[in-house]
Amino acid sequence: MIGTTARIVSALALLTLLTGCKTLSLMQDKKAETLQDTLKAYQSTVRWGYPGQAYNFLRKDIAAKTPVPTNLKNVSVTDYKVIRQPSQVSETQATQTAVIGFIFDDRQVEKTVHDRQLWEYDPETEAWFRINPIPEYR
Repeated sequence: MIGTTARIVSALALLTLLTGCKTLSLMQDKKAETLQDTLKAYQSTVRWGYPGQAYNFLRKDIAAKTPVPTNLKNVSVTDYKVIRQPSQVSETQATQTAVIGFIFDDRQVEKTVHDRQLWEYDPETEAWFRINPIPEYR
C-alpha cells in the first residue's frame, strides 16, 4: 500500500515538474516570437519608413534623453540586410547586426552604416526595446 502511494506521489511530482518545464518553454517561445516580430517591425520601419522612426523602438528612459537627429529628413534608406542573425546574450537581452544602405537626398551618393543592435525584454510590457544608440547617418 505504501509503495503504491509513493509511486503515485512520485508520478504526480514528475507530471508537475514536466508541466512546469513546458510552461517555461512556452514562455521562452513567446519571448522569442515577440523578439522576431519586433525585429521585423524595426527593419520595416527603417527600410520603408522615415529613419527617424527607429527612435520609437528605444526604451522610454533612453528615448527621453536621445534627440532624433535633424539630418534624417534628408536620408532615404535604400537597403537593409541582416548580417548577424539575432542571438540571445542573456535571458532578457538579444543582439542583431544589420547593414543599412542609404543616400542623402541632396547628394545622391550611396553610403552604408553598420547597425549593431542590442535589445532588452521588458517582462512587464512583454515587449523588446532597443537599449543602445541608433547609428548615425553620415
